Order: sequence, then structure tokens, then C-alpha cells
Amino acid sequence: MNINTGRIYAALMSVFKKIEHFFTHLSEISIFAIWTSLIIIIASLIWGLSANLRGEITIRTVNKFLAGIGETRNIEQAISTWDIPGRVTQIGTWYRMASEEDAVIFPLITGGIFSPCLAIINDEGRLSTLVPLTVNGDRIMSRMNPGYLRIWIERIEENAAILKQTRDRRG
Repeated sequence: MNINTGRIYAALMSVFKKIEHFFTHLSEISIFAIWTSLIIIIASLIWGLSANLRGEITIRTVNKFLAGIGETRNIEQAISTWDIPGRVTQIGTWYRMASEEDAVIFPLITGGIFSPCLAIINDEGRLSTLVPLTVNGDRIMSRMNPGYLRIWIERIEENAAILKQTRDRRG
């Protein structure tokens, strides 16, 4: 054997050892892959099947918060936005209120602090009330750049118009 053949032989033996090592550990790898897949499938099923429960808990929690701050309006039900064109669902979760107004719960993040907010939209499609849903939400909103808040309000009003147009077309 010359030098090149010896190197090629050593390289091939190294590759074959890696392949042999892979196949000896294939059962462990497959068990881990199956286990991970099952966890993801179970979590997806739980998340999908608990959507109504999560929605009801959200409605109950927000209504308790609204009652605590003296607001008389309550959220009644979630609005399905699956078949509505545009980016309506990218803003937040839309709800119908007992006062026949629409509302959206959306996240405001300022300075790394997360604060969910409730925007109540009147019949004309304009923001009538903006309610921070956390204890320090007022403080977060006072520190917020007014331009950033105005962008959120404009997006919400645009999406409220899309939602209203879709609802009017359906009758």
C-alpha cells in the first residue's frame, strides 16, 4: 500500500465507523423522535380543543376587571375572524360586547413590559375607550411614545372597518 491508498483506506474506515455508530444508535434516535412528536401532537390537540375554554376564561377575567374599574359594558362573545380578509387577526382577539360594540384585546409592549389592553370600538368604527388590563397599564401608557400608540389605534380602526364591512356584506 502506498501513502495515498492508506489515507483513503483510513478515511473510508472512519466513515464506516460513523455509519455503524449511527445505525447502532438509530433505535435511541427513533424513540426520541417519536416521543417528541407525540408530545407535540398531544400539546396541539390540547391547545386546539381548549380554545372555547380559554376564550370563556378570558371573557370572564376581562369582565371582572371591567367591573372592578367601574366600567358597565361587558364582553359577550368572541368574533370568529377565520374567513375575514386582511390582517384583522394580527392585531389581537376580537369580541362582541353586550352594548353591540366591538372590542379587541391586543398586547402593548413598552420598555420590555407587556400590558394587554382592551380597545372598545363604537358603531362608527372609531376607538371610544382604551382600557389597560393590568395594574400598571396606566403607568405604561403614560410612558409610551404617543406616535406608537397612535399607530396601534389606526391599525385597530382600520381592522374594525374591515370587520364591519364583512359583517354588513353578510347581512
